[in-house]
Amino acid sequence: MSLSKIILLALVIGAVWFGWRWVNRVQEIGRARSAARRQDAPPQRGRRDGGDGGASARSAGAPAPAFEAEDMEKCPECGAYVAPRSAVSCGRPACPYGR
Repeated sequence: MSLSKIILLALVIGAVWFGWRWVNRVQEIGRARSAARRQDAPPQRGRRDGGDGGASARSAGAPAPAFEAEDMEKCPECGAYVAPRSAVSCGRPACPYGR
């Protein structure tokens, strides 16, 4: 092997090594942030599927959840399942979600 190949190999190994360390550090920071969020969040009660665990299970002073679940509906024109409040047209003339 020539000197240039050895130097290139060392650079590639170094880049992979430092890249691996960076990825692990970013993942650890993400884990720490999510653990901190879980500790700060109030305990959730009730069912997760929205049945009987909605607003009645929360206390009157508790904030509403950030995201509400939305049921999917089958588009009568193309047959694709879409969320009706955020659906966009499929491009067919009779699409009920055309905007």
